[in-house]
Amino acid sequence: MKTLSYVTAIGLALFIASATPAQSQEEYSFFANAWGPQVCLGSWTPPSDSNPFGVCEGQIMGIPQLTAISSKQTVERLDQLLAIFASVDEKLDINNQQVGMLIEATHDTQASIEQQVKQVSEFLRETITQRFDAIPSEILANKAFLRELINLREDILKEVEKRYQPRSNLRLND
Repeated sequence: MKTLSYVTAIGLALFIASATPAQSQEEYSFFANAWGPQVCLGSWTPPSDSNPFGVCEGQIMGIPQLTAISSKQTVERLDQLLAIFASVDEKLDINNQQVGMLIEATHDTQASIEQQVKQVSEFLRETITQRFDAIPSEILANKAFLRELINLREDILKEVEKRYQPRSNLRLND
């Protein structure tokens, strides 16, 4: 539909331009003769007293022929643009797939890191608890010393929890 509108607009513009005697537009000259509106694709010398018909140094063709040639060239250019757009679309699809794979790999890596942090935290908590539980009962007999050891153990466990806490707030939005 757009192509038909474009061709119609070109044809109408050429027809209007050919209604007036010999007008030059870019490298085309439009003129009317016994065969109807014509186009000179080259240098046009208008009619004069010595030459009542005018001279075209180039190819002469009718408006319908010029419209057909112009339409064909337009279609060829549009086909080239479509091929370029298809290539760009294909490359964007590949890039989108790669971005998707990178997001998935990042998510998997983050999950793995969080799992490792959790394991390290659990290991440290178990190790600290085992070490404090292994303190001989003779040392723990002193209530003040026992209270300080329990506070020390709790402080160390809180610090471990604070430093080795999984960072779930860094997750990517899927």
